[in-house]
Amino acid sequence: MDTKKTLIEEAHQKIKEMIFEHQLIPGQKLNYNQLSKDCNMSPTPIINALYRLEFEGFVVSAPFKGFYVKKIGLQEAWDLFGAREALETYMVEQVILLAEAGDMNPIEEKFAAHAAYQPEVYDSRRFRLDSDFHLQLAATSKNRVLTLQLATIFEHFYIRFKFDTMALERLQSSADEHRQIIDRIKRKDISGSRDAMHNHIQNARNHIIRTMDIEAEDGNRVSM
Repeated sequence: MDTKKTLIEEAHQKIKEMIFEHQLIPGQKLNYNQLSKDCNMSPTPIINALYRLEFEGFVVSAPFKGFYVKKIGLQEAWDLFGAREALETYMVEQVILLAEAGDMNPIEEKFAAHAAYQPEVYDSRRFRLDSDFHLQLAATSKNRVLTLQLATIFEHFYIRFKFDTMALERLQSSADEHRQIIDRIKRKDISGSRDAMHNHIQNARNHIIRTMDIEAEDGNRVSM
């Protein structure tokens, strides 16, 4: 890989991490010079990285104004969950049909790590552990395209969504739902596995949409 591509890749990753760490917040205008200082590189790879992030949906540009961190809206959240449901209900069927001896062991390990982490607020680490479980299932389905698409969907949520305002009840219910999915897969119950995954994704969607609605209402009250 040449130096130019390496610098763009480095800038791309650093800016994504800054959004994830909330050093850059949704709606914030991105200053090229400041980003150059923060990333310790010239503006050229920064600008190229921003164009790439715009293509990926993490930032948005406005004519003659520059780039902004893109907010995740209700319609986009609905669309992302719709894509998840289509991918993952198919995925569990493929896991049952294609899993080999020992493939359930890493899935159980991801489940245990997610269930064991009980933070005082629903934070981004909890979501990453949740996504690790789902991505392990995807890897077991032997479908690389599905795995990459699912990883992209999760990335949009854990980089752009604030989880610390989500209801704590989701900590236990999501782990219980994961257990149901595993149990049905182990029984080779294709219909039951698809239903369990469908219910899990619907419940996750409802919790996140509810959180976004509450945040929008709070924002409206502040602006009055």
